Amino acid sequence: MEHYTAEVEAARRGRMTPEQVDRYMDALAAYSPTLAETPRGNFAARLTIPADSIRQAAQTALAVAEDALGDIIRLDLMTEEEADAREGDQRVPDLIGVTAAAAILDVSPQRIRQMIEEGKLAAHRIGDRAYAIVKSEVLAKSRA
Repeated sequence: MEHYTAEVEAARRGRMTPEQVDRYMDALAAYSPTLAETPRGNFAARLTIPADSIRQAAQTALAVAEDALGDIIRLDLMTEEEADAREGDQRVPDLIGVTAAAAILDVSPQRIRQMIEEGKLAAHRIGDRAYAIVKSEVLAKSRA
């Protein structure tokens, strides 16, 4: 028997009350649950499902989650090994601002903004004028 990780999202929205958390945790206790609210405010759970096949795991996860949380709008399922590997892949790169990038490349902050506008340097806009730039990309340009 293999173990699968199921991430389910319910149609139910709103802030979970302590009583709801207790009720859901009790209902899902056999599946090592963790509970969360999605960015859109839906209830979500992550479950460990023992099963002989991914089909059996999907059927079990859906049935268990619907019994506890109500209507399910999303089900993601993978082997526990794959889920663990993916968790390790979620690293956030070191980010720097325009001034730091300018210092590394020995140019003015204005030139960095031009490079961003020209598509020569990738950046994420933060607010009206600030940018977050991946430091490793700037370092790579400094070596080029």
